[in-house]
Amino acid sequence: MNSSSPPDPAARNADLPHKADREGSPTRRALIFASAGLAACAAGGLGGWWWLNHGAVPGEEAKLLAASFEDLTGTPTPLSTWRGKTRLINFWATWCAPCREEMPEFVTAQTRYAARGLQIIGIAIDRKAPVERFVREIGVNYPILIGDPAWLEEVKTMGNPQGVLPFSMVIGPDDRVMLRRVGILKLSEISAIFA
Repeated sequence: MNSSSPPDPAARNADLPHKADREGSPTRRALIFASAGLAACAAGGLGGWWWLNHGAVPGEEAKLLAASFEDLTGTPTPLSTWRGKTRLINFWATWCAPCREEMPEFVTAQTRYAARGLQIIGIAIDRKAPVERFVREIGVNYPILIGDPAWLEEVKTMGNPQGVLPFSMVIGPDDRVMLRRVGILKLSEISAIFA
């Protein structure tokens, strides 16, 4: 009978790379995974920044500029009424705290820059009764229109990918978008346009 002894484990392992070298040390693996995770986060963050700042589809605002909304008296009012002016179109609602916060500054901006061509237009995604109360309460001096909630879907391609409120666009007399803002638009930013 031919009998063979089992191979020597030390000799068998001498020819093979060490298991830790083949698979990497736990520290090395953790660094690789951490680097991959950081790269993924950075890519996601940059993608989100790009979409928020550049995600608007060119020309999509033409839908808005061609639209008509009812004013507080129920009269259909096309946005083309203010063509040739610098229009600050603001989507808002009475239940939106940041919207309520920015509107007094819009009242100031409308007073300050009306003679230089500014026309603020508020489009409330809300019910008429609370809108009328709030508008009287703060003394809004610019047109307020009532918009259908479906507009929150439409504005996703206009620079508001989440479809949230408030959302503002400043559109020049030439219908070129000068500024898009998701969130509060400050008086200082409006003033900079007219500086």
